[in-house]
Amino acid sequence: MMNTRKLSEKPDRTDWHRLWGLMMTPLFERLGCETVVEMDLSAKVQRLDMVVVRRKEKIRYDVLADPNYYEGFEQLNEHNLISFKSFREVFNMTALEELYGHFTNYRKMKTIGEHSKSTVNLYVVTHHFPKDLFSRFEGKNLIDRITETIYDFNVLTPVRFIITRDTNHPILGLFSDNADQIVKSRNKLEKDGWLLGEVSSYIEKLYKYYALEGIDMPYTQEMFIKDHYPEWYDKIQAAKAEGEARGKAEGEARGKVIGEIVMAQRLLKRNLYSQEELETKTLDELKAALSEIETRLFPKH
Repeated sequence: MMNTRKLSEKPDRTDWHRLWGLMMTPLFERLGCETVVEMDLSAKVQRLDMVVVRRKEKIRYDVLADPNYYEGFEQLNEHNLISFKSFREVFNMTALEELYGHFTNYRKMKTIGEHSKSTVNLYVVTHHFPKDLFSRFEGKNLIDRITETIYDFNVLTPVRFIITRDTNHPILGLFSDNADQIVKSRNKLEKDGWLLGEVSSYIEKLYKYYALEGIDMPYTQEMFIKDHYPEWYDKIQAAKAEGEARGKAEGEARGKVIGEIVMAQRLLKRNLYSQEELETKTLDELKAALSEIETRLFPKH
């Protein structure tokens, strides 16, 4: 069902770009790089989505179990300028000219002369394949296809394009307009607890953006609890395991009701029951407590 909110309420371009930059930052910082999100590179505000500055002579890409997290970024330079386009945008000739402008302004800001400009890499991370842009240079041997999703654009200063439409990357995939792809990326993200912990505070906001776009996001109760109440998530999972081990449903049912109470109390913005109180209650008592909270949330008129 399409969302009925007005178009003006939708997140604008800068919302998507800033959120993407904040969620990608932990990956680059993991490599020992310094990152700046939305760097202002002009007198009139004109922001580049992300700048990644290498702080080590050699970067170890084996710091994470999955090397695909850095697919396309395997050769980070001393300075790396990244332009991002969400599923709502297309990277075209105007965007390319803007990126070259950022490149020039950044070099002036950092006093990087002509002889040292090779220390700066340019990247484009885009959901859509830039068909119209690439077609302008068709047959001129200026575009190298590295993989199905990575292209090197060798016009003026080289630009690496990373196409994310079908990616399984745990962060980039969350910025798709395809619910199935988002679920796959989310599942992969959950396998890397450290990364989920770094970006969980942004995920709820990302899903709110999707709601404004009319895209039904599978942000389940279990995901919510894992993001915001990890200590409760562990208890719920333990309760489920206990119930399975005994061949009974009570352990799982208690865990489910406790999870519903946690979410309901957050919506109510008031904790009627502490962790210790909930742990001592029977299943019937937990159900009664949940009913009490729901009555406060949705009073009958």
